Amino acid sequence: MSEEATVRELWDRTRLALLPWTRVPTALLHARCAEAVTAALAALWNGCDDALLDAPATDEQIHAVVAAQQAYGLGWRDAVLGDVTAAAGAARRGRGPGGLWAPAADRHRGRGRSCRPTLRHDLEFFARHPWAAELEQLRTVQRAVEASSADPRTTLTVLFRTAWEQQAAERRGWDDAAWWQYLAVADLTSWAVVALGLPEPDPARAGTAVEEVAEAVSPSGWTWTGTGLPDGFLDGTFAALAL
Repeated sequence: MSEEATVRELWDRTRLALLPWTRVPTALLHARCAEAVTAALAALWNGCDDALLDAPATDEQIHAVVAAQQAYGLGWRDAVLGDVTAAAGAARRGRGPGGLWAPAADRHRGRGRSCRPTLRHDLEFFARHPWAAELEQLRTVQRAVEASSADPRTTLTVLFRTAWEQQAAERRGWDDAAWWQYLAVADLTSWAVVALGLPEPDPARAGTAVEEVAEAVSPSGWTWTGTGLPDGFLDGTFAALAL
């Protein structure tokens, strides 16, 4: 890949590389990560038996779990994306969707602390696939595209209404974050732009524009009290994307 690859080319290549993985259930992604992390710990600790797993974990053990999970994630990322990550870095194209293009040194997210009754429970919490959420977003977008024959307006309508329905019942009345943050409106928009082949040089900017629409059309203090997406959101989204 050329070192001068554009941001859009990198997004397109990233999506194509990730698509096969959207067919792997999220639970299986997490299970594979946990299996690899456990194997690494067994090698580090000369075993990882039930006695160890069912005892309370120390913070030092959690640090090892987090380090192994991060190493697994980076190895998975590099194996799946191939030279996309290197090209993005060489061309200084930013961190990319979900931080997928970021240098390994920038992926450090802290060492973690024990927060569950046993090491086994901590493993379930910490040893999760680091890009499962990104894959789920891409999976959601792909389903919307397929359900709407790739018509942009229909796809976005299906995408955001489905996202709302999946979150609203659980989040009704919550106010710790804006509704568009829970729906990941910006991320879903970015992937939809790529999946639909819309002429946007930087999909992330399109995502930011639609997130700004969501904020603009939502009444002050409005969270999940409505019966659906706020009035004007879909029309504003279409306008922001010139559809």
